[in-house]
Amino acid sequence: MTEALVKRGVKVTMVELQNKILSLLLDAKGSDMVESVVRKAGVNVVTGQSVQKITGKPGNDGAVGGVILTNSDQIPCDLVVVAIGVIPRAELVVGTAIKMNRGIVVDSMMQTSVPDVYASGDVAETYDFILNQNRLLPLWPLAVLEGKTAGFNMAGKKSTYSGGTNMSSLKYFGIPIVSVGLANFKEEPSLEVLTKLDLENNVYKKIVLRNNIIVGMTLVNCIERAGVLFYLMKNMVNVKRFKDDLLSDEFGLATLPVGMQKKMSVVQ
Repeated sequence: MTEALVKRGVKVTMVELQNKILSLLLDAKGSDMVESVVRKAGVNVVTGQSVQKITGKPGNDGAVGGVILTNSDQIPCDLVVVAIGVIPRAELVVGTAIKMNRGIVVDSMMQTSVPDVYASGDVAETYDFILNQNRLLPLWPLAVLEGKTAGFNMAGKKSTYSGGTNMSSLKYFGIPIVSVGLANFKEEPSLEVLTKLDLENNVYKKIVLRNNIIVGMTLVNCIERAGVLFYLMKNMVNVKRFKDDLLSDEFGLATLPVGMQKKMSVVQ
């Protein structure tokens, strides 16, 4: 929305509750790179704050005149766009025997705790293959796969959902970004982080490994190998033999072991 308004010549202030923008997708380095581009486009970026109150125009309280932030700063404006995230619409099952946590609990067939009752999409807690647990993953591509799985099973054709994880792909102010799996996380001994930063070309790559298995990737302004990396992640391929090549500019299908190339060619 910010980019669309800027392209229309609108002066925009972005107010972000977290201490950096795109915090669900990017770590501090990636966020700083993108924020620099956003600021150069003329956007005023305010982090660590949220809107406490929307005020009206003098003499016309029915029209937007500005906002007051949590630190009491006031920003005059004519339009407020609010993006607050996703909350599952689960009121349909409240008071029933269907088990809920933050969302509706389902198994690998998308079946709830009540036989022959299924749930999928943003309302369902589904399997995250990176975290090895069920949780809310409100993403459209995953919702489609979950819905197909539920539909097959409701129609009598057994089908299981292999799981998903955090996945985002976007082009933001001209910068393509792909973020999958662990992007921001607490440091732990089992995780190994590989990074490559090219400030001259505004390129940032990060691969997160656990026991030589890719569990996270962040690609900023260089996303051509995202498909190959995601295949390795999704199939939990041990990358120890070619780990040092993952962030190379030459890395790709042709640099993988021959046996793996054949498997991937069949899949593609």
